[in-house]
Amino acid sequence: MTTIGHWNRSITFLPKYAVGDKYTLITIQLFITCKRFLVTNFLLVADIAITTGDQLEFYTNKTKEKDEVGRFRDLTALAHDAVHNLLLFVDKQGDNASIFSYNLATKKSQPLVGRRSHESIQGLAFDPVSGKIFWPDTEDKIIYWTSLWSRSKTDIYGKVLLNMTHEIPRDIAVDSCRGYIYWTNINVTRPTIERARLDGTGREVIIDKDIYMPVSIAVDQRTRSLYWVDDKEGIHYTIETSDLDGGNRKKVVVGIHHHPNTLTVSKDSLYWVDWAYKTVWKIDKDAPPYTEPEEFLTFSNGNIKPFGIVANYNIEDQIEGIPECKNVWEMQKSKNETVDIPTDSTFDVGLFCLHGEGSGNECKCIQGYTGDRCEISVCQSFCLNGECKVGSEGQPTCRCKKGYAGLRCEVNVCNGYCLNSGECSINSDKPTCKCPDNFEGGRCERKKPEVATTIAPVKDICNCTNNANNSPGHPDVTKSQTIASPLMTTTEALLVGDDFVESCAGWDGVRDPILMALGVLCGLLSLLCAILITKVLQLKRRPRIKKRIIVNKNVTPLTARPDQCEITIENCCNMNICETPCFEPKSTIRPNLLNTKQGKEEKRNLIANMENPDDMY
Repeated sequence: MTTIGHWNRSITFLPKYAVGDKYTLITIQLFITCKRFLVTNFLLVADIAITTGDQLEFYTNKTKEKDEVGRFRDLTALAHDAVHNLLLFVDKQGDNASIFSYNLATKKSQPLVGRRSHESIQGLAFDPVSGKIFWPDTEDKIIYWTSLWSRSKTDIYGKVLLNMTHEIPRDIAVDSCRGYIYWTNINVTRPTIERARLDGTGREVIIDKDIYMPVSIAVDQRTRSLYWVDDKEGIHYTIETSDLDGGNRKKVVVGIHHHPNTLTVSKDSLYWVDWAYKTVWKIDKDAPPYTEPEEFLTFSNGNIKPFGIVANYNIEDQIEGIPECKNVWEMQKSKNETVDIPTDSTFDVGLFCLHGEGSGNECKCIQGYTGDRCEISVCQSFCLNGECKVGSEGQPTCRCKKGYAGLRCEVNVCNGYCLNSGECSINSDKPTCKCPDNFEGGRCERKKPEVATTIAPVKDICNCTNNANNSPGHPDVTKSQTIASPLMTTTEALLVGDDFVESCAGWDGVRDPILMALGVLCGLLSLLCAILITKVLQLKRRPRIKKRIIVNKNVTPLTARPDQCEITIENCCNMNICETPCFEPKSTIRPNLLNTKQGKEEKRNLIANMENPDDMY
């Protein structure tokens, strides 16, 4: 480095030497060659650069090479100009500026954009061809831009490129070869990835399906690809890629339990910052599906939280051999090795006085701002529940949200408005009350009078039907008014003036089905009883045969009789002895006599059995 410093001094005092001196010319050539080698790319050694806290850190092979600590407080978004070897970053707690540049050759930082009172910048991009810086403000829902090379006092806070109504832009990337900017919209009701020309024209949505919250985006100009991180609902996240027009969409990483914040791309790899583990992860761009990412770097200090990240991606590797990158290639060949960003006293004064003009050591603020540097808006924390506007006299006025009133929108118009447990709501910018059943009034302040109920005196008998017509005897009796029936109950006859309101009960969904079921059941039981009674009566009509055998008293006692007992047919059939007629069982009748007529044949059969008494034994 001492030799290089000597070469630098020889160049500085070049006018003292003869221009034609060959040694001097050799010294100049060596100096230029060495200087080009040293500052061609800041990441010739480092793999990535990260903003964390108040530091800008450089890492190679997972080891910190160096860090740059300046007068910064809280660094967030980070971008890299590979053509001019500049880093652009955001300090969200800067006193008077929010966007700065860092020259990697001279190691000097410079303020570029003034800080607004309410802003949230989480993405940053630079186009080396046009020299424009682009950044989205998620608070204002605006994409701003400013020129790095030529600025005036009116460019201190940037100019509006795209003003959005419902979209919330978060991160932004530039395709310098084809002249497009790409940004992510994190409005979860309709998240999108969109693009437009560098002048804001030709805006179009390229991704709006199967996406939840795309928090970061990067462009690979060499492969003509987009990469973005989608922080899915719940614990899931994905890293996806597509063509520059949104086609040929693929998933690179599908994982859980990460809280991705920013993404960057190098020649061969992807890097992203994970807030859940305070870790930087890495994966190859061409990794096969379901490849686990590599833990590249972890911040063990609990107070340090990494935010922005850029990777080593030489501009030659990005644009060489690509026809669309002709402009960038020509700029790369003709670039100056050291870049001087123009500054003037006007810009410095403007940064000192954020919203006003400087006069010596004091600031003269414009309407709506106050403070030593005009950094405080009179609207800051003024309206509690509404939007603040600065009036013509520089005083804040509030436009309150629905349901609020007061000078600062501090009064809830529904607070204590409805009485007696009424529910308050806002209709046509006025509070209205929904009262309980027993209260009424605009504020539910009155108790409803109880409706008197009484039994109507019997005047006539009415046929209360749905098709009731005026009867000749009572022409004033209609469907809605009738004379009370003696069958009406207290609740069915409501006295209204001198008339009674008809109460013809209709179908009761609980009572009537039960009554119908009970009626059907009773009918079935009655039918069953009738059948059983009929059956019992039929059974009683059948003859009951009782065998009663009486023998002569002079016969041998039963105990002295032999096993067989012989009774004469006369004794059996004598009606004085037998109380029932004597008959012969069908099983003993000869088959040829079963079909014959009764009467004489039966007698013959009995006589035949008597003529052959031996057959009985």
